[in-house]
Amino acid sequence: WSRSEEAVVSTQSTGGAQRVLDKICQLNGVKPLKGELFALDERSGEFTDIWAHPHTYESLLITVHFLCTQFEVFGIGMLVADSLIYNYCSAGNLFTASYFNSSGCTVYTMDEYLFLVAVILLQQPLGYGLGTFISEKFGRRAAFVVCTAGGLVFSFALLPCISSYLTYVELVGLGIFCNTYYQVLWIYAPEFYPTYVRNTAVGVQSGIGMAGAAAGTFFTTYLDEFHVRYSVYCFIAIGLLSCASALLIRKETRGENLQDTRDNENTPFVAKGQLSSRTN
Repeated sequence: WSRSEEAVVSTQSTGGAQRVLDKICQLNGVKPLKGELFALDERSGEFTDIWAHPHTYESLLITVHFLCTQFEVFGIGMLVADSLIYNYCSAGNLFTASYFNSSGCTVYTMDEYLFLVAVILLQQPLGYGLGTFISEKFGRRAAFVVCTAGGLVFSFALLPCISSYLTYVELVGLGIFCNTYYQVLWIYAPEFYPTYVRNTAVGVQSGIGMAGAAAGTFFTTYLDEFHVRYSVYCFIAIGLLSCASALLIRKETRGENLQDTRDNENTPFVAKGQLSSRTN
């Protein structure tokens, strides 16, 4: 019978829906339902709803996470490339130093090109896969802590220059955890927001995160001209902020049904066409 009701509800015909219910009662030999059907006004997600009560706290944390993860994901590519250009760790040279040609363009050797391609190919698949696995196995909150802590550990590991071999392994590890962090956030954010504001919230939060992407690209490139170590300091600072934000997350979304409405008595939002029963 719900299909029949849906057909008339889709046209906002409360009278038609009432007749369907009366017919169902007649066929089942019960008294008609008392009361009146009415359609609640639709309210779509608005910009201010993203950080509105009662989810202001988590929404602000999600904003911080989008800024941090975009900084790291975009900055790590520049950090890896610049570590080759400026020969960050010269101990036991893994590659010959890159140089600039007369046009000011960077010239890489074949080994350096292969290394950059390998890093790019390894970071995203392994990072996304690891993020999905940890999120499903241990929960979203635990995944946030693991990926941010892992990135912070690899950032600190870059400070001592033991050998260029170890340095580039650490760069690959940092890149993997940066992409793990990115994946976990994109799993958590859509699950956190209720349906009516989900697209708006995730889109706006991602857009705000692009400020972090711009900052990561700019500061990494700018600071690397002085010394790559300065960029590593930036990654440590962002890692500390993201770790602290991860520990502050209170809501777990693994295994929970996606919300259709926001749990707030004062704002009873419902989807378009949904009918409620009002007693006289």
